[in-house]
Amino acid sequence: MKRVLVMAMVALAAMVAVPTGSEAAGGRDLPVQIDLPDGFFPEGIAAGPRSTFYVGSLADGSIAKGNFRTGVIESLTDPVGSFGVIGINVDRFGRIWAAGGPTGQARVYDPRSGDLVATYQLTAPFESFINDVVIDGNHAWFTDSGTQRSPDPANFQFAGEPRVFRVPVRFRPADPDEVVELDVDIPDVAFPNLNGIETSPDGRRLLVAHSSLSTVFNVNPNTGRAAEMRIDTSFQGADGLRRDGTKLFIANGGPIVTELRLNQRGTTGTFRRTLVVQGAEITTTIALFADGLYLPDARFFSMDGPYRVYRVPLSCENVRTRGAGQNERSRPGDPAGLVRTEATIFSGPLKGRTEASLTIADPTPPFLGVAGELTFLTDRNGTLTVAYEGGFDPVTGRFDAIIPVVDASGPLAGSSGTLHVDGTVDVADPAGSFTEVITGELCSDVFR
Repeated sequence: MKRVLVMAMVALAAMVAVPTGSEAAGGRDLPVQIDLPDGFFPEGIAAGPRSTFYVGSLADGSIAKGNFRTGVIESLTDPVGSFGVIGINVDRFGRIWAAGGPTGQARVYDPRSGDLVATYQLTAPFESFINDVVIDGNHAWFTDSGTQRSPDPANFQFAGEPRVFRVPVRFRPADPDEVVELDVDIPDVAFPNLNGIETSPDGRRLLVAHSSLSTVFNVNPNTGRAAEMRIDTSFQGADGLRRDGTKLFIANGGPIVTELRLNQRGTTGTFRRTLVVQGAEITTTIALFADGLYLPDARFFSMDGPYRVYRVPLSCENVRTRGAGQNERSRPGDPAGLVRTEATIFSGPLKGRTEASLTIADPTPPFLGVAGELTFLTDRNGTLTVAYEGGFDPVTGRFDAIIPVVDASGPLAGSSGTLHVDGTVDVADPAGSFTEVITGELCSDVFR
């Protein structure tokens, strides 16, 4: 989880079932966002049996139980105090394991009653920050995000050191003296250091996110020896991790998820794509359900709601379509230099029309920088808004741009992806007519 300067949190409001979205909005029968109670302040999320999920509150350390299909949320556990629950996970018996942040604890809860089953005091209170947890079948592994370099708890810079804790997972809870502390040779840079944790595809190694270095380390769970994963891309931030086979999803501490393809040992990661969590401010952890990612929005920038869990579809299709259009008349109040365009898209899931409003962001010749917003209005009553950023040659009329998805609604709600537009304006035509080719990848529940 990211640095937070405010420790006093709003008390958890009464748990009320508030489903959001609909069959039409989700593209199939799944809500694309699920509202949490006012003041809930979520961080950890974990999928349970069938369509159940659990999400933890930083406000008071309680855990809520939800349903991916209905969006219904209900209270499960009693509060334990602010920042008492950070990352959570579910073991093979269905029990919920919670990382206790500055309490120094790992706690285990019954998934039906919410009763506390076991408590493990990994460190003394406020001696470190127990951040996240992964379960490999026989053990639960917890990360310590603390730092020995100028800790300052008043400003949420907790003491601690690069290490993980191992707790046996059995039907009968393990004794406290069975907990093992494992120092790992990962750099201590600043709080938070170690953060999200997963296992490698072969199940023999640990994968640990390092937030301050914006990377992932591969850790030997027997010796603590670690090496930075060889990744062929860079990204900002590394919070929660979730692996699905050889696919590793990294919550980047904003509305962004990076997907990597791993080798079996988890020593290398090949960039696959970037996914945008529409409407979110700072997503922290990840759960998987029905070919989609679910991420709670902690909103660490605004430090206020609305708090939600967002769905990001993983069903994707390559897009290749053509369009034709022209400049549109300006509207009253348009600033000088604003250019509006409209076009018809001829095929595929984006078939319909477009509207764009663009300005010259960089007037340096010969290729002018152009930026703005473009919206696809599809024949299926869906909308897809992209951030347009590219260039234009006023001599040849050639233009191209990268256009990542930033918002969507209707059947395309929750969609993500990055498209590329390439075309030519007829510079001799006063109407500014143009043709274009749109390619790329679009991920949406309409492809399920």
